[in-house]
Amino acid sequence: MKHNRTFFAATGIPSLFLIFSVLCLAVLSLLTLGKSRDELQAANFTVQQTDLYYQTCGKATETVTTIQMQLASDYSQASDSDAYFSLARQLSDDIDGLEYDSSSDIISFSEVLSGTQQLSVKLKVLYPSSGTEPFIEILQWKTDTTASWTPDTSQSVYKGGTHE
Repeated sequence: MKHNRTFFAATGIPSLFLIFSVLCLAVLSLLTLGKSRDELQAANFTVQQTDLYYQTCGKATETVTTIQMQLASDYSQASDSDAYFSLARQLSDDIDGLEYDSSSDIISFSEVLSGTQQLSVKLKVLYPSSGTEPFIEILQWKTDTTASWTPDTSQSVYKGGTHE
């Protein structure tokens, strides 16, 4: 009789340990797979947003380059600073989406980044003492949120089943 019990203990406990180990490894591998999929989705989203941001920055840079070229042309045509700034005020008529604040000589425009964000740019128009100095100073280059956030303040309360 005693011989049968030691045979079960000798083969049963290692088998149970092996089954438990395989089960733990299977659960661990499934958890790791789920975590890696989440991280892949987050990384892909980050890459898309970064790509979108740099594309939008490229469009804004093209607009700034156009403004600089126009201001250089205005500088060569103007005889003094008043004539230069009066030509600079016409930029908003020539380029779509520009706003010119004549009291502070600031040009502002924005580029759509996504459905809820935009890239806002503000430029200060300068009157250089020579054609080699800058015509603008970048005051602002930032992303702004265009949508408002509305928090979910509702609370669903369990009211129980209906009893008749």
